[in-house]
Amino acid sequence: MRTAKIVLELSYMSTLLEKAFEKARKLPEPDQDIAAAELLGVLSDFPTPQERAAIAEGRAEFERGEFVTHEQWRHDMDLDNS
Repeated sequence: MRTAKIVLELSYMSTLLEKAFEKARKLPEPDQDIAAAELLGVLSDFPTPQERAAIAEGRAEFERGEFVTHEQWRHDMDLDNS
């Protein structure tokens, strides 16, 4: 059975990531699949652009003092046990 080899050139990749891919290229195909699955799993945990924007907005609000304490939130939600 013949397999096709496709080479993609990416516009930019960090040196460390290039080293990782170079090392992965030297692995047998089944091990490459394992490495790829692991990398995809890690990448799926990265925030989306929308999540990054929400995080930045929340940090900016915190920096401006625009937040409530846990105690205040519990009080506002009428969850106080006192």
